[in-house]
Amino acid sequence: MLRELLPYASPDLSASAAARWPAHDFAVCPRCGAFEGPGHGTDPSPCGLCAAAPPPFDAARSLFAYSGDVRAAIVATKYAGRPFPVGVVALRIHETLLGRWRDLIPDGVPPTVVPVPTHPWKYFRRGSTLPALIGSRLSRRSGLPFDPLALSRTREQVPQARLPGSLRHENVAGAFRVPQCRKVPSTILLLDDVYTSGATAEACARALKCAGADSIVVVTVARTVS
Repeated sequence: MLRELLPYASPDLSASAAARWPAHDFAVCPRCGAFEGPGHGTDPSPCGLCAAAPPPFDAARSLFAYSGDVRAAIVATKYAGRPFPVGVVALRIHETLLGRWRDLIPDGVPPTVVPVPTHPWKYFRRGSTLPALIGSRLSRRSGLPFDPLALSRTREQVPQARLPGSLRHENVAGAFRVPQCRKVPSTILLLDDVYTSGATAEACARALKCAGADSIVVVTVARTVS
């Protein structure tokens, strides 16, 4: 499986390489963060999907396109145990939150960084999760609160990466919950590694909002592009 996923065997995972990864800086859907081409305006209207059925989160943004070196680095970390350049990626997310994403975090109550949890058996096999590693480093750098236990993953019938987009929402429906008696922050920065169909982000956001969260902004390292 790894041979099929990796575009080449040994991607450069150094901090200097990650600092050169090209960030997506064209227009995006203001709600779900879907990438638009360079010909679109700086403040486009919501995409057709969001206009028809707005997602349960308030906004989503992704730093990179899930392709080339970025895709190779994430796959090598998740499936081959290679060390990810967590510090540089957390720094670049922080800089972007202070820059072109600054409107995502209004003045007032700072959001709590909540990483998307993995299934326990995956955590046991890998020893860590990429969203939690990046979220912890982002929290230390930015001063934002960090709560890796705000959400738990209760089930996943099939790994999302193996499914087409049409089946991903059903696969994670009801797969996340907030532990009993746990107080949920009112504003949340939900952090994940890759945004594909939005199914995971939506399932997490529903669980968090049902438990009392008011505002949820989804931030991912990368986003798939068609």
